[in-house]
Amino acid sequence: MDMPPPPEKPKARVNPLLLDEDELRVAARPSSPPAKENPVAPRDVPAWVQRAVQAAEEKQDAAEEETPTPVRWPMLTGIWTYPFHLSVLAVWVFVSIGLIVTGWLTMFWIEYGTILGMTTARLLGLPPLATGTLTLAYAATCCLTIIEGTSYGGDEFPITPLFDWKGWVWNLFHIAALALEAGVVGFLVHLICGGGSLWPAIVSTLVAFPFVLLGALAADGAWAPIAIRTILRSIVPAGWAWGLFFLQTMPPIVGWILLTRAGLGGPSPWLTPLYAGPLLAAIILIYARLSGRLAGCIGAAIEEPSNEGDDDDDDNE
Repeated sequence: MDMPPPPEKPKARVNPLLLDEDELRVAARPSSPPAKENPVAPRDVPAWVQRAVQAAEEKQDAAEEETPTPVRWPMLTGIWTYPFHLSVLAVWVFVSIGLIVTGWLTMFWIEYGTILGMTTARLLGLPPLATGTLTLAYAATCCLTIIEGTSYGGDEFPITPLFDWKGWVWNLFHIAALALEAGVVGFLVHLICGGGSLWPAIVSTLVAFPFVLLGALAADGAWAPIAIRTILRSIVPAGWAWGLFFLQTMPPIVGWILLTRAGLGGPSPWLTPLYAGPLLAAIILIYARLSGRLAGCIGAAIEEPSNEGDDDDDDNE
């Protein structure tokens, strides 16, 4: 009786988990090598495009390395027209609108807040507080940029900051802390002079504020006695710059206070923010411009004696 032949062994198992190592390598080996992908040929860029890109890069590098040309009359040139420069005009418009809205909201809060009750007065006080804080914080950030850029000799540079309301508010608190430190001087003068007039305190505060501001910015801190001492020493070598600074900042600020006070006490007080807001925005920008120019003059006045001393030492050697 013939036995049936044994069944043929399958050449490959379907389940890879049942394969041993040798069979797994054979099963995983590709039957034919994969086709090579055709490399993408680089795109031909026209020569004029390459020249334009190269010229733009060279122009950007030259602008970054270019030293700003010093202004011949730093405390007089480009001061009163600064808010209307193209790089500053948008900032002046935004700050003016914010101050106008803040003024109207504040007047409405004072006019009707006490009549409607304490709770309503608190609610009505939130909008002017929010708009005033954001407007002044934005203005403070722009002013710090103006002071820094102008002190290095720059004349035209962008000052619009990126949207960072937390950083804006921090800059506002920094400037407010410096104003309070200058206000301490005004308070002491008020105690010494006595009387019911606040003008001695206001004037003395305005006189002390640039010393505190420039000293703090030079020392990168809110209170810097050593830097303020350096700023005080600059009164003699840079006295002409200090005189022009106070001559151009004190009258506009005092005039704005008197004009706003007269407008609020006049027959149409609600029209006062329409001209008080833009005027205050212009004064803030001009003050920052003059502060930067003053810082540059102080730096030049302090460096000249030190350079002369170094030259004398070299000659002696």
